[in-house]
Amino acid sequence: MGWAVDDTVELPSGYVPGEVEHHDQWGWPRPFVRYAELIARGGALAAVAEEHRKNWIEVVRSVPDGSAALVVSHGGSIEPTLVSCLPDADHASWGAPFSHLDGIRLDFEDGRFTRARLHRAPSTPLEAAG
Repeated sequence: MGWAVDDTVELPSGYVPGEVEHHDQWGWPRPFVRYAELIARGGALAAVAEEHRKNWIEVVRSVPDGSAALVVSHGGSIEPTLVSCLPDADHASWGAPFSHLDGIRLDFEDGRFTRARLHRAPSTPLEAAG
């Protein structure tokens, strides 16, 4: 991608046995809504999402004013963390779970995330063919 890595952090997976199994999100018709429901229960997934959310806040606070940060993660962790960052958002409007090279741009003001803009990578001809 052309950027140097400043730091790496080991974080728990968003796949939590008994709550979210590996790649469950691909079978859910409204994955972000489902994550919001699961997080609202306050179980292990909620704790994982909160740990990731706190890390994202730490990253944002570590960059100079007017700068941006890039966090690279993997599926199964990004989606619940995003819901945790914006618990009152219209999760149904966010569509499918993230795929390869998809991302999100988050606005951060007054110590909290305020807006999300999803960026979906264009599908390749091979992916479009199924």
